[in-house]
Amino acid sequence: MGVLPARDRHAGTFAALHRAVFEGDGSTDSATRAAAAGGGDGLPPDLASYVAAVRDASYRITDADVAALKDSGWSEEQLFEITIAAALGRAQRGFDAGLRALGFQP
Repeated sequence: MGVLPARDRHAGTFAALHRAVFEGDGSTDSATRAAAAGGGDGLPPDLASYVAAVRDASYRITDADVAALKDSGWSEEQLFEITIAAALGRAQRGFDAGLRALGFQP
């Protein structure tokens, strides 16, 4: 049993998660969530910086960072959605890179 059969077994679950995060109703529009998942291009500078931190060093994000974003007008709900989208995008890129390293096509 290889990697792909396990991935295929969970394809429906991943597709449902993807739909919920990127196509579902939310406090942010789907284009903003997609931009967060893609790494932050096209987002306002403060949000792009936050998305980069989620992607590269989430352990360094502090309450002060979140408070600064809230002070600039982002709601907790929006920040939650953007965080989830950024983390899911990063996880998918890492998973796909792992599959390629093993010789599979994602």
